[in-house]
Amino acid sequence: MRAPVSHPELAIPASQESHFSCSMTAVLLARVRDHGGDEAISRLLGLAGSRRTPAYLADIGNWISFDEAIGLWRAGARVTHHPAFARAVGEDAVRRLGGSPVATLLRSLGSPQAVYEQVATGATKYSLAAILEAVESGAGHAVIRAVPAPGFPRAREHCEWTTGLLSQPPILFGLPAATVVHERCAAYGAPACVYHVSWPVPGAGADLVGPEAALRAQLEAMRLRLDSMFQTASDLISSGDVDEVLARIADRAAMEVRAPRHLLAVRLTEEGPLHLHHRGFAPDAAAACAHALESSRADALPGSWLAVPVASNRRRYGSLLATHAAGGSFFPQERELLQVYARYAASALDGAAALREAERRYAQSSALLGLARELAVAGTSAEIAGRLADAVGLVVDCDRVAVHLWDAGTRRLRVQACAPPEPELDQADASWAPERGGVIERLLRDPGRDPVLVDSRTEAIGARLAAAGQVATLLVPLAIPGRLLGLLAVSVRDRPERLRLSDDLLDRLSGVAAQATTALQNGRLVDAITHHALHDQLTGLPNRRRLTAELRAALDRARAVDERGALLYVDLDDFKPVNDALGHDAGDELLVEVARRLAACTRATDLVARIGGDEFAVLLMGAEEDEIDRVCERIAASFREPFRVAGRRVSLGVSIGRGRYPFEESDPDGLLRRADREMFAVKRANRGAPRAPRRQAPGDPYTRPRPTRSQARAGDGDLRREL
Repeated sequence: MRAPVSHPELAIPASQESHFSCSMTAVLLARVRDHGGDEAISRLLGLAGSRRTPAYLADIGNWISFDEAIGLWRAGARVTHHPAFARAVGEDAVRRLGGSPVATLLRSLGSPQAVYEQVATGATKYSLAAILEAVESGAGHAVIRAVPAPGFPRAREHCEWTTGLLSQPPILFGLPAATVVHERCAAYGAPACVYHVSWPVPGAGADLVGPEAALRAQLEAMRLRLDSMFQTASDLISSGDVDEVLARIADRAAMEVRAPRHLLAVRLTEEGPLHLHHRGFAPDAAAACAHALESSRADALPGSWLAVPVASNRRRYGSLLATHAAGGSFFPQERELLQVYARYAASALDGAAALREAERRYAQSSALLGLARELAVAGTSAEIAGRLADAVGLVVDCDRVAVHLWDAGTRRLRVQACAPPEPELDQADASWAPERGGVIERLLRDPGRDPVLVDSRTEAIGARLAAAGQVATLLVPLAIPGRLLGLLAVSVRDRPERLRLSDDLLDRLSGVAAQATTALQNGRLVDAITHHALHDQLTGLPNRRRLTAELRAALDRARAVDERGALLYVDLDDFKPVNDALGHDAGDELLVEVARRLAACTRATDLVARIGGDEFAVLLMGAEEDEIDRVCERIAASFREPFRVAGRRVSLGVSIGRGRYPFEESDPDGLLRRADREMFAVKRANRGAPRAPRRQAPGDPYTRPRPTRSQARAGDGDLRREL
């Protein structure tokens, strides 16, 4: 249970302009217009120094400040030349607003006596600048005491208006206006104003003088109220904008339940943002009030707050609030009225929630259909993983999707794709290894398991994800019978309840997993076909086709970012005699070992390819001249150690030619031809007299000294040839 919030924390300050209801100004404007038309209205506003528009002052749902009210009364007296203008405005109240919601509410009290007895509450519908109370009441008479509210002086015009207003309750019930005697006046130094009110009582020598008019006014008020409610119901049907509907509901509630401040605060979803519609609040104060409503029990709210829940059978959305300054209160009937509009708001939100749910399901169905189409297009495992990562966010409410594929060779799950992309993904975060008893090991043993919600407290993987800002992660197995192909990791950075394993979420993830599994199987076939097409089947090295594609990409990159590199053309010396002497199987074995040594001499960013027979190529990307020399020296040095093939030691020599890019050649074929020419130049040089090694100038072939006769004969009869 939530702890109650103390009243001081809920004391949201009232607006500095919420002292008099525009019920008063609407009557005042009507009297001035009757006197002199729109020209008189313009003069009135000018004399009063008012910054309000006539439309604002005529809207009985609005409020103005104390000073504005005094200024309008005084200006009205000057414009109309009426010595008791403020009192006349009070006496016009029922004639002008007999069909208003407040008049209807006062009639519902049953009698003039009941209205005067509850004057403390009724007065707040018109003004907050004074506190009224019934000191005495009986059949046909009442004594009303009015004390200035703290911070407000008592002005003569205010006293006169109150006198006129107190004469009106009997008219609501078809009786003549009451006689009001203003016995003492706070404006002239008394501690309080005292009003003696008397009116004739039906059946005690007085008859109803205006029953038809009162009944007509009451019927008109009922008609207006029904119109408002029917119009609100019509809004629910006609408008597709829920915020627009809520704003209209809040405005109509403010008309029915008179108070200086109103607030409708709701959330369309439990985790969604607050939707605020308010009158009389500054924006910050409205938000603070809404949060106070959410965090407080109803019995902890101030008595000046009238709050009702906006709720349906579906769920609770928020609250509808009317509030006075401290000390204000409401009639019981006003709670019932506010509840009517709260139910309208709940109906609007139910409709919006249902529409949103339908749109969500449609979007998810469309996303699943789109995913099926994407995955149906042939592609590699990496391409399939990328499409999958991009599409899952449309099906599941999440912040990150990662597709991990199982590598049986390294026995690790490797991140193949992420959404949103993470180009700087740390190597440690890019792969997961099974831990004894951990979730990956369990999924490897039983790949057919349902999605697993990772617990960061007990799972090492969960701790890693939590450290990366993921508060909850679902692992969805991508598996065929008895074999795990990979995992789909769906994560959120906040509101972990979004990944609660509901039946609906499981159905969606199952649909994704089923499509993804089939696509990944096809992707692996494409991987195998692609690998076969781009790699040498004997050595496993990239072939000429792959080399050409990589070389073209390297040249494009070099032009874009001014990157330098080189292509080494590597040819084995005297390989044919070895192949003829030991057989083709031994020759193949020797080529495999050569491929291994070449790969060991290069950097991780370089590409070693077999381009035919005993010819290899090394693509050095992002390499300056010194690094190119070092790679050439490592390759030459690696051939000094004899190879062991078919139980025999075999020595080979090697000739290396190079072509640099981008300044020597700018296209793949040209670079290959240049490196090939330089390789033959080296081979020819190796057949001549031995000479000391030297650092070659750009464009010169790479050379090594020829072996001596004793070196050539060394190795117990082994076949040997060195640079």
